[in-house]
Amino acid sequence: MYLSKRKLTPEAVKRAAVVATVLLVVLFTVIFVAFWSIQVVRHQTYWDLAIRNITRRIDLPAPRGLIVDRSGVVMAENKINFTLYLVRENVTDMEKTLRRASFFSGKSAAAVRETVARYEKFASFYRIPIQSNVPQGTVIFIQSRQDEFPEFEIDMEPSRTFPLAESAAHVLGYVSEIGEAELAALPPGSAYALGDRVGRSGIESQYEAFLRGVKGQQTVITNSVEKVQQVSGVADPVIGDTVVLTLDMKLQRYIEDLLGEEGGVVGVMDLASGGLLALVVKPSFDPEVFSSELSRDEWLAISNDPRKPLQNKFLQGIYSPGSVFKIVMALTGLQEGQLAPEATVFCSGSQVFYDRVFHCWNPGGHGTMNLYSALQNSCNIYFYNLGRRLDIDTIARTARLLGLGEASGIDLPSEKTGLVPDSAWKLRALGQRWFPGETISVAIGHGQLNVTPAQMLKLIATVALRGRMPQPHLLQRIEQRGRTVREFTPRFTRVPIAEENFERVIEGLFRVVNEGGTGRAARVDGLDICGKTGTSQIITKENPQYQRLTREKRFMPHSWFVSFAPRENPRLAVVVLVENGGDAGSIAAPLAGQVYRRYFRDEEGLR
Repeated sequence: MYLSKRKLTPEAVKRAAVVATVLLVVLFTVIFVAFWSIQVVRHQTYWDLAIRNITRRIDLPAPRGLIVDRSGVVMAENKINFTLYLVRENVTDMEKTLRRASFFSGKSAAAVRETVARYEKFASFYRIPIQSNVPQGTVIFIQSRQDEFPEFEIDMEPSRTFPLAESAAHVLGYVSEIGEAELAALPPGSAYALGDRVGRSGIESQYEAFLRGVKGQQTVITNSVEKVQQVSGVADPVIGDTVVLTLDMKLQRYIEDLLGEEGGVVGVMDLASGGLLALVVKPSFDPEVFSSELSRDEWLAISNDPRKPLQNKFLQGIYSPGSVFKIVMALTGLQEGQLAPEATVFCSGSQVFYDRVFHCWNPGGHGTMNLYSALQNSCNIYFYNLGRRLDIDTIARTARLLGLGEASGIDLPSEKTGLVPDSAWKLRALGQRWFPGETISVAIGHGQLNVTPAQMLKLIATVALRGRMPQPHLLQRIEQRGRTVREFTPRFTRVPIAEENFERVIEGLFRVVNEGGTGRAARVDGLDICGKTGTSQIITKENPQYQRLTREKRFMPHSWFVSFAPRENPRLAVVVLVENGGDAGSIAAPLAGQVYRRYFRDEEGLR
């Protein structure tokens, strides 16, 4: 290698020095401007980025709002429980930690491993909930040996509790942990996270948005490996709103005791507002068992119980209405001009329709019946004859006007609609035309017809109010820190049936209770109760084994009684359904009578 023979003149050196100086000035200027921008102009931006890199926010669960009855009796509240957490950043031996977590929680190691795996995408400082409602002895053991178990933390958290145990459980519902699939289906930015508990049924689900409260946040500073160094701030959680119900828990608990071990439903409506004063469903369940994690065996024991304790039979129980449907038949006949109230039919105990013998429930017959005596004695033959004069589509139209075949609209989730059959339904569902003989069965509330107790309560309430159909509801108001933020406004709709036709039917319903009719056991001196009994067969009387089978409780018919009181200016409507109760006049009617006696005794001193 050799140097160029070209000589460097002083001028060339000078020019090179000038160029180098300019480049250095430009370079240092750029560096200065960059640092000026970073440290002065955009100081706050980069500071925020730096803080975000070392700052983490941990959600703090919010206590759910209270649920109380109309008088302020607490039905659902919160208790403080101890929750065991695992923090992976403090784990040195995961297998040993899993075994310890299994011992502390009482869960299998596999179950603990599965829980930890669900949080694998979360930062290592994230506290993984292993077990709630940890016994106090375990809490003391872990906290007194924190140096030995740095990977475990115990914290106090709100847990849902139901101080009245099984009382009104189907109204209240229950809460349980939200699942991964549910979270994935929620829109981005949802307030829920893994481990949160949400309302699953009843009021807990219906008013979840009000009850859930607002989470708090704990802000922590972490180092480069995400180990928490300090807590830099805390925003306290905000308790959910208080939901005030229309229920009267004194009446509710009285009826629950009255129904005892019988399966069934009792609903009581305040006719001035449509609010339910009591809603009893049996068998019941303890909603608090769902507040902590259920084992598979515990869940199967509840869900596979043949008596269906989790089913709200008021909304979801599907039953034949039996003779209660004669109310609809009478209103249809009157409204269509096919029924003169004083016109008579002779009941001998049976009659042939379309080449088939149909029987009255009274084998000896009732003799001569008009509308009022037919309702009073629940005469099948009278209503068979009315069914022969009416077509199924006309009957179905009136039934739907009275709220059958559609949800009652009460503020509870998962309500069923039942079925009001007509010719179009049968053609669509079964591909067959409707036969007149089928209308004969529908005329006394059997056949394909089925309803819910909620619909039956709405029906009798509409009759009591002479065609003003109330909107049934459980919400009275929602309070936020003592201030009412939402209140239910009573709503009524007018049914297009003449008021005089309701009055004629009411005369028959009055006789059912007060003039020796099928509901006479509901009579209360000094109170004009109007009602109708009904029997919903499990097996038909045409079954050759009917007499033998119906000696067994499970094959006995369901017992209905729908009613209201007093006759003029009615205040209360009651539906009673006793599953496999047998004769409605012997069990459902007297039960309703006791409800009226208790309510009006408390309200007016009635004896």
